[in-house]
Amino acid sequence: MKIPAGFTLGVATHTGRVRTHNEDDYLIGALAEASPPLLFVAVADGMGGVAGGADASRLALRALASAVLDGEATAVPAERCRSGCAAAAQRIAEQAELAPILRGMGTTLTGVVVQGTAAQVVHVGDSRLYHWRRGVLTQVTTDHAVREPDNRLLRCVGGGSRTCVPDLHELVLRPGDRLLLCSDGVWSVLPPPQLEGALVANGAPQAAAEALVAAALGLGGPDNATAVVVDVGTAAAGTVACALPVGERPERRRDWPPALIRRAPWWPWALLVAALLLAAALLLHDGWRFGFGW
Repeated sequence: MKIPAGFTLGVATHTGRVRTHNEDDYLIGALAEASPPLLFVAVADGMGGVAGGADASRLALRALASAVLDGEATAVPAERCRSGCAAAAQRIAEQAELAPILRGMGTTLTGVVVQGTAAQVVHVGDSRLYHWRRGVLTQVTTDHAVREPDNRLLRCVGGGSRTCVPDLHELVLRPGDRLLLCSDGVWSVLPPPQLEGALVANGAPQAAAEALVAAALGLGGPDNATAVVVDVGTAAAGTVACALPVGERPERRRDWPPALIRRAPWWPWALLVAALLLAAALLLHDGWRFGFGW
């Protein structure tokens, strides 16, 4: 895809080693004709364990992107983000009404709109945006969640609500800055020093994104893990090509640990053996009863 010159991107996502499917999603878009050119990056984490989590994250990202990347819109980025989140909540609610199993589906949503040196942040939930500058890593977003004892989201897009009020604030970027957007399958698994080390010690953004997700998998990969890394360079006219990995994992598949969940489950066989033993015991009992006059 094409992105504004002066930026470099890297992405990685993985189902994890425990989950059965990936409810994380990300979206990258650009308006090259805007002045200055606009770059939009966002991640979403569908509510784990709720049917439709993957649908919720996809719907939210598309609704937000539609508002932000509307080339005809005259609203400032903050207003576009606000209206995009409202549209996302409405679409998720409408989808959830179509089937009882989808009721309550929701998602986190964290994104950034960059034009020149100004970055507009939009955030709901507990995915995170980090800002690294000259050796200092700062968590920009505030988690809308209670981690203990039940890891409960306090705010999300959807979740039975037709409305959404996101956190909105601005950053001023400089050449040399690095941004990280990630789901909690990355930041909640990696200790802060390890997260920062993987983010800044692996050169290009793609290598950093892969290193972050691989590190989370190496520590058990208990959740879906997604990382998007953005390097801010010197502003320049025009666009540059950005080759992003296709599919869930980069080409170097042998470097990624296998998902434990992909192993054949043992419990169906255990149930079958138990059922056969029970049937055999009943047959023997009936045989003894009728054969010996019980």
